[in-house]
Amino acid sequence: MPRPKTVSDEEVLGAALDVMASSGMIFTMSDIARHVGLSRATLIQRFGDRDSILRRIAEQEVEATRSWLEALPIIEGADALWQFLEVIVSSMGKGEGFSARVQIAAFESRDPGLRSLADQRYALVQKAIAARLPNNAERLETAKHLHAIIAGATMQWVVTDGSEGLSEFVLRRLRWAVDNLAQDLT
Repeated sequence: MPRPKTVSDEEVLGAALDVMASSGMIFTMSDIARHVGLSRATLIQRFGDRDSILRRIAEQEVEATRSWLEALPIIEGADALWQFLEVIVSSMGKGEGFSARVQIAAFESRDPGLRSLADQRYALVQKAIAARLPNNAERLETAKHLHAIIAGATMQWVVTDGSEGLSEFVLRRLRWAVDNLAQDLT
């Protein structure tokens, strides 16, 4: 009979994110094991290797994104679009822990499986933005551009002094785009 888990898989994945946020891209299974209070052998038995943990984190993000977006109301129009964008950008918070997100993006750029999961997550966000735009031929393309502004602004924020929170920084850049698209959003 297997021993009961004293640390959940979700706790291990959270610990991996914590280690990434503090250590950067150079971390080991031993680092994660120490952080969560398990042996390296136990982690290897449960997850395999570090890349498997990264894939599990990415899979978890796709499902969490899907569930969260599906729970939000879909209302079309410029005001409703802005309210939706405020909700999704505000979920980024002030940027605490964002360095782990940047580390994951670096892994995603090199690993085809992680890149595919990131693409799925991005497609969910873009589809959710498009659902709030007026129904026209440019709907998905406009959503992709708005999402690109969000993604680009987050990377711009990374190199700032951090005096402005991440979500406020991104919303300021996004506001310009939405205001300049206003005639197309009605």
